[in-house]
Amino acid sequence: MSNKRLLFIPVSSPEGIGEYMRSLLLAQSLKAELADSLDIHFILNKHTSYAKDCPFEATLLEHSATKELDFVCDFIEQFKPDVVVFDCAGRAGHMKAAKKVGAKVIFISQHAKKRAKGLKLNRINLIDTHWVVQPDYCIEPLTWAESTKLDMFPLAHPRNVGPFVTFASCAQKRDVLNRYKLVPEGYFIVNAGSGGHILNNINCADVYFKAALKITKHTGLKAVVVFGPNYKKAIPKSDEVTCLASLQSTDFLALMSQAKVALLSGGDTLLQAIAVKTPVVACAISKDQNTRLDRCVNTGVVIKANFDVDEIITKIAQVITEPFYSNFIDKNNQLDNSNSYDVITNGIKNMLIEER
Repeated sequence: MSNKRLLFIPVSSPEGIGEYMRSLLLAQSLKAELADSLDIHFILNKHTSYAKDCPFEATLLEHSATKELDFVCDFIEQFKPDVVVFDCAGRAGHMKAAKKVGAKVIFISQHAKKRAKGLKLNRINLIDTHWVVQPDYCIEPLTWAESTKLDMFPLAHPRNVGPFVTFASCAQKRDVLNRYKLVPEGYFIVNAGSGGHILNNINCADVYFKAALKITKHTGLKAVVVFGPNYKKAIPKSDEVTCLASLQSTDFLALMSQAKVALLSGGDTLLQAIAVKTPVVACAISKDQNTRLDRCVNTGVVIKANFDVDEIITKIAQVITEPFYSNFIDKNNQLDNSNSYDVITNGIKNMLIEER
């Protein structure tokens, strides 16, 4: 019996990394479980920092897959996947090519604009499953027009399944603390996303690093700054701050879950921090992050800061001061922290083991 074939087509750009990381974690989880019965392939933009390091077979493009319609369609026809996962990516033509070879089509979206792409009328009967990796509180309801389309046409109904989080084990938590000589709640963690975001002509990771230096002096907490794989400059050397280029996802979650507070962007890590119940100060560093961040602020477990070092420091100090800090933790414990890891991995696995 031939192996099942799984194709991942995530958004792939030099700025962000969230979609690729989610696809990579899915691929690793499914490969570990299905072992030699599964062939996995990625389609990536070759100009990203992670493309050459992808541990799976990958086809590298000059541009994003969205801009290479014919090439991607031809590859799908040749590869003949059983399942294709489009993570915030994919044109209708790509999906038609997948259906033509008998593949199941999965579309993953993470905010209203991307969700709307899955509800375009040229996707009728093309998407088998549409997962929205946001909690209910973090994304606006479907519009009247979108609900009407779902009532009238055979479009896949978007299902909010929560953020995609791989929780660290107790052993992994102990190991990562020992590795960096840290104690629970004796440090804060800092990450401005992939490291490739530029705001006001300044690299956001550089601004966060400056803030971390001042915060550690002001609070006495140790600092761990994760610059991100798309950070192009040399990683700074500092006696006061532990500076890391990047971390494996489980190590990052292990550190974040035991931190006193996190300084983050409004990207995927924001929802991960909420899931592991770590208080957050966050800045919106790209245009698609403001709405998500504002909705998270409304839950009472996140504080929003302007992209300014002094304001960031003030907000961090506010979060860790009692009784504010204890109230913050209480609100987080009351929040629905369901996540999508099991839903998505089991959903794809079930599609793969079905007979074509």
